Order: sequence, then C-alpha cells, then structure tokens
Amino acid sequence: MRDSLKYKRVAQLQNYTNDLLDKQGNYLLLYDYINHIPLRRIIDVGAWWGPWTITWQNNAEQVEIFEPNQKILPKLKHNISNFKNCTLHETALGNKSGNVSMTQTTHSGTYHVSKTDGSIKIKTLDSYNFDNVDVIKIDAEGYELPILQGARNTIIKNRPWIQIEANKACLRYKYTKRELMHYLMDMGMERVTKKHPDQIWKF
Repeated sequence: MRDSLKYKRVAQLQNYTNDLLDKQGNYLLLYDYINHIPLRRIIDVGAWWGPWTITWQNNAEQVEIFEPNQKILPKLKHNISNFKNCTLHETALGNKSGNVSMTQTTHSGTYHVSKTDGSIKIKTLDSYNFDNVDVIKIDAEGYELPILQGARNTIIKNRPWIQIEANKACLRYKYTKRELMHYLMDMGMERVTKKHPDQIWKF
C-alpha cells in the first residue's frame, strides 16, 4: 500500500507542464520519515518547475518556493497556480545579499550561479526570518554550502529535516562533499539516509 501511494505521487507529476521529468528524481526520499507528520512550513530551494513542491505541498500548511530562473518561472507559476498555500520567491539564495549571474549547462535543471555579480538578486534564507520550518529541501547545482551558511540561524532555530543535493557540482565552488557534511554535523545534525545525489539530515 505504501509503495502504491508513493507511485501515485510521482505519477501525478506527468500531468504538469515541465521541461524535463527526471524519473530518477528523489522527490519521495523523505516519505518514510515525514509523511505521517503534519508539516507547518516547508521550503523548496531550487524549485525548478515544481516537482518537489507538487509532491509535498498537500502535506504542509505553507510552502516557501525559491526559484530565480526567469525562463522556467512561467511553468512553475502555472504548476502552482491552484495551490493556495504556496508563496513564490523569485530570487537566488546564498550566504550574503547582492546580485549574481546564473547559467545552465545542459537543461533548465542545471541552472546555477556562475558569477558573483549580475542582474539576479541573491539573498540569505535567514533574511526572511521564517519560523515553524519543518523541512528544507536544497537543490542548487553545487551551491548548497553557501545556501546553508546563509540559512544557519533558520536551521538552528527551527531544527528542520533537510533534503540536500550533494555531488561533484560543489567543486565548481571550491568545496567538497565532505565539507558540506561537516557543516551539517557542526550544527548538530546527522545523516539518516542517502540516494544519489540527495541526502536526508535531521537533528
């Protein structure tokens, strides 16, 4: 029964407008850990066209969505238009406020920070002062550590579950997966599972 419910959640993504449906996407990696928990606020960093949000929004009172890619935003806005609990923030996240440039390598799902100046606004998650945060998902094509650094107060205050991408893309920003893991551990978190390229962490 549980696997059947999981399948239905992923299958529903085919009904939405998208550039690419990643059939290997770990949209339900958190399922066995939090599906039974009433979630207050969840945060989707690097929302793309919305597959993670679409999968989880029905479980949460509020969803904060971060996506700076102007080319994918029309599809994302269309896909979340019927969800009354979703707020879209058209900005990148990092460890300080300012402006950056972003580009993609192969498709819209590989959109990433390329320069530390440009026309795209970047903020810290801490600057939003969110409370009641139960889950944070981060998929930023290697920029995960700066995002964590800019979210440190939010994470320590709220003690959320974190689903985070961790792969060799981090090398473009001159840090390693091990450094990413140590940062999470230094905040008091532990890894509970992984499925390439994602990991799940909790306090």
